[in-house]
Order: sequence, then C-alpha cells, then structure tokens
Amino acid sequence: MANDGGITALTEQFIVDTLKILKHNNVNVFKTVDVWRWQIGADEGGLQAFQKYAPFAFVAYEPPSSGREGGYSLKQILRFAVSIGVESKSPGVARTGDANHLGTSKIRDLVIAALDGSHPGSNVACDPLYYQNEVELVNSANRHAIDMYFEANMITN
Repeated sequence: MANDGGITALTEQFIVDTLKILKHNNVNVFKTVDVWRWQIGADEGGLQAFQKYAPFAFVAYEPPSSGREGGYSLKQILRFAVSIGVESKSPGVARTGDANHLGTSKIRDLVIAALDGSHPGSNVACDPLYYQNEVELVNSANRHAIDMYFEANMITN
C-alpha cells in the first residue's frame, strides 16, 4: 500500500521491508509483516487474530516525538514501535521458543540486530534508528507479544 511520502510513513515502510526479509536458519522469521492497521483489533477477533497473523511484526510511528533544545530550536525524535507476537500450541513456547519454534525471546534479538543502527535511506533526513526499550503487550500461556521501540533524531537545518 502506498503512503503519503512523509518521513514517518517512509520510515515505517523501511522497517517493514527490512523485517519482511529477516531470516533465521534460512527461514523467514515472520508470517506477517506490515504497517499497523489495527489487524488485531476487536473487529478481527481481538487476541484470537493472533493465529491468523503470527508470528507477526506490525510497525507504527508512535509520538511523542519532539522537544526543544538550546535556543528553543525544534528537536524531533522519531519513535517507532515494532510489535512482535507469537502463538504456540504448547504453554510458554510463544515467549521462550523451543528447538523447532522461535519465541519472542529470539525474535527480539533478531529484530534488534536487523534494525539497531540502520538508516531508512537517503530520502529520510534522520540519524540511524536505535533500539530504546520494550513493553510487554500480551503474556498468556499460548500467546506472547511485545512492543519494541526504536528512535531516530530528525536532522533539521
């Protein structure tokens, strides 16, 4: 799907494109990678939609994203959430994985390795993306999801 060409939309798409080709042992890490469009919303069945998309990565720009520096110059900090989620048949495997399935534990490591220090391209005037932190979204016996946050400082003249 096309976007409006804004810096946040372009960066979201860069993250999506990067994660779509992410592999582990020559196998795609994710079944679904997309810009967040409320795929796991109530109209999709809520948490029951995990099965449709998992393992997934959904990417969204998430403000707040600005502040002021010395001289009251605008400082824009672009913040992106990468939501990763896994569903498993066996309790706990969605979080920790096992010999045959990746859990959010290993997927988290792979996402950080793919995105930390990466740059969305010459058409985006910002510093590289850097991993900041994460929060847990879902922690149940058979489903686990976290939001991972990456930030980049926008370069302004």
